Amino acid sequence: MAGNDLLVGWKQIADFLSLSERSIRGYRNQLLEGGRIFYRRRRMGKKIVCAWADDLRQWAKQKHTRVTR
Repeated sequence: MAGNDLLVGWKQIADFLSLSERSIRGYRNQLLEGGRIFYRRRRMGKKIVCAWADDLRQWAKQKHTRVTR
C-alpha cells in the first residue's frame, strides 16, 4: 500500500492499523481533532470516514502502535 493511499471506512482504517474497529472508533475524536480522519458525503447525505495512509502511519508512530503495512 502506497503512502498516499486513501482508506475508506472504519474497517479499512482498522485493518491498516491492525486494530479492531471498536478500538479505532475509540480514538475517533483524537483522530478527527488531529486531522488524521475526515468525512466525505455520499449519496443521500450519508457520510463516510476516510483517512490517508501516511497520516495514520504518523499517528501510529506517535501512539507507539505498530502498523503492519
